[in-house]
Amino acid sequence: MMSASELIYFVMTFVVVTLATRYIGPFIGRPRTPWRGAVTFGLIIAFIGWAIGA
Repeated sequence: MMSASELIYFVMTFVVVTLATRYIGPFIGRPRTPWRGAVTFGLIIAFIGWAIGA
């Protein structure tokens, strides 16, 4: 079970990575990432961060 601070960290990481994945593409000359792919990538990165920190 996650503590409150771990949950906050997980959600913040997820939101930041998802939005960055979604919107950074056009800046580097790539097409915008679909929401499904951005959310999946965000979950993976947030989980890895949580697993390392836990």
